[in-house]
Formats: sequence, C-alpha cells, structure tokens
Amino acid sequence: MEIMKDDEFKEKLQEYIRRNNFWTEKTITQLGYSINLFATVGIALLGYIIANRDKFPHLSFSCEAEFNCTLTLFIIATIFIIVSIGFGFVAILSRLFDFRITRHLALTRKRFFIRNKKKALKENRDEGLIDSKIIDISNERYCPILRKHILGKTEFIIESDFKESRVIIKKFEKLRKESKILGNLTWKYHRYQIGLFLLGIIAYGLTIFR
Repeated sequence: MEIMKDDEFKEKLQEYIRRNNFWTEKTITQLGYSINLFATVGIALLGYIIANRDKFPHLSFSCEAEFNCTLTLFIIATIFIIVSIGFGFVAILSRLFDFRITRHLALTRKRFFIRNKKKALKENRDEGLIDSKIIDISNERYCPILRKHILGKTEFIIESDFKESRVIIKKFEKLRKESKILGNLTWKYHRYQIGLFLLGIIAYGLTIFR
C-alpha cells in the first residue's frame, strides 16, 4: 500500500474545505430562498382564498345548521395557510438571529487571535485560538432560546471579557450552542411551513373538485 505524503494530505484537506465552504454557502442561500418563496406564495394564496370567500357557504352557529363539507375544507385550508405563513416568519427570524450570532463569533475569534498574538508566536499556537468542541443539543429546548433573542437578551462577548480567557470561552461556547439551536429551529419550522402549505393546497383543492 502506498502511504499518503504530507503535501498530498494538505492538498486533499484544502480540497475538502473548499467543497464544504462551497456547499455550505449554497445551502444557506437556497434555504433563505425556499423560506421566502413559500412565505410569499402562502401570503398570495391566502389573499386569493379571502378574495373568493363569497363563493363558499357562510358560516353559521346554530343547533339546526347542517354540516357542510365544502365550508369545513375551506376553513381548514385557510387555517393551514395562515399557520404555514406564521412558521415561515418564525423561520426567517430564527435564521436572522443565527446569522447574527455566527457573525459575532467570527469577529470574536479574530479579536481573540489578535490579542493573543504574542503568546501564539512565542509560547503556544493554541493560545491564540478558541478550541471549538462538538455540541450536543439533543436535550435542549428550542423555543426559549428564540424567545430570548426576540426579547433582545443576547449575552454577547464584550470588551471586558477579553481580560480573562476562561470567561470568553464560556460565553463563546454558550453562543455556539444557541446558534446551533436557532439553525436547527430554522430547518424544523421550515419543514412545518412546507407541510402545512401543502396540506392547505390539498384542502382547498378538494373544495374546488367537490
């Protein structure tokens, strides 16, 4: 068997890094496009449904009223579309907060690296780097994190935190966890958005073909 050389290893590693960066950028772009697309189409469809409300029976609350399948499907379709739009808006908010934290983390890495330049050059290169570990969020609750950022209670790393590396790393890891939670929440709510939109289309379609 042929042993891989150092130069070959570095070249292959750089190739994988470039691929990862390329597809990460594509994924982020397409995710944003998809969320906005379904939200826009959902709003347009809701407007169309409301504009055609007169074509369906009127809702009446009476003990003697008969069950109307067409009206029921119309109401279900309207609710599904409204909730789908809601999930789309929440996904957009979650994505924005995720990007905000990610930008702050990138800036923190840069500032930490510059401030520890001498230690990294003279003592240990790791002194200038923030070591990132794999984060497990399987047991975390998503919605409280989103609510926290909507209310403006984000605990960003401030100037005084750079006096002690331990404080920075603790805050850094906490923000990384919150960023990952918001990212997962974006995908989760986007799936709900698509699912409810399709159910709304099906329900409204059944009113037409009855």
